[in-house]
Amino acid sequence: MANALEIYKAHPVKSQLGMRAAQYVRMSTQRQQYSIENQAAVIAAYAHAHNLTIVRTYRDEGESGLAIKNRAGLIQLIKDVQAGEADFGHILVYDVSRWGRFQNADESAYYEFLCKQAGINIAYCAEQFDNDGSVLSSIIKNIKRVMAAEYSRELSVKVHAAQCRFARLGFKVGGRPGYALLREIVDQSRRSRGVLKNGDQKYLSTDHVRVRPGSSRGEVDLRAISAGKV
Repeated sequence: MANALEIYKAHPVKSQLGMRAAQYVRMSTQRQQYSIENQAAVIAAYAHAHNLTIVRTYRDEGESGLAIKNRAGLIQLIKDVQAGEADFGHILVYDVSRWGRFQNADESAYYEFLCKQAGINIAYCAEQFDNDGSVLSSIIKNIKRVMAAEYSRELSVKVHAAQCRFARLGFKVGGRPGYALLREIVDQSRRSRGVLKNGDQKYLSTDHVRVRPGSSRGEVDLRAISAGKV
């Protein structure tokens, strides 16, 4: 289990598909809790406990779970299932939120239905219920889907409110500065910590970025301006 993302190469026999599994892993941010490696480790332990062999990995890194658009891993997974090219009988996912935070819970259910229609079971390895189609598991699963969607909605509202507050305080919340302007990073006391060059980012959450005019000492790179990079 040292490398949980490593898969086994094998030529499937139709009768053996029930022992073969694919894993789907997704990470939208760099949060350690949902790192690809952490998900894969939990999935590998589940596969071992249920005598399943992971033969394929579908992954989406740095992609939001709000929609299927731009999630190449999930798109390919659904395509393989619908085309009858899936050489596995199970899909292993860390939890319901990794499958997606779709704003319409029916969309999440739809993609799962497509897999089940093709005879493929989906298991949420870190959840405290078995996705066995029972009334109880169906209720819990749908509650989890709604909770996952609501988390994203609440987070969007909070992020927007915070950005508006920082903008009112005179800080820049994103995007390129205007012509002949510089991005200056300041600490909590608004003391300057230097100028950010093109492509630079702040590293401390307590620091903020504000915009100020460039000086005559050459702080504005005219070549960058002419190239539209400032």
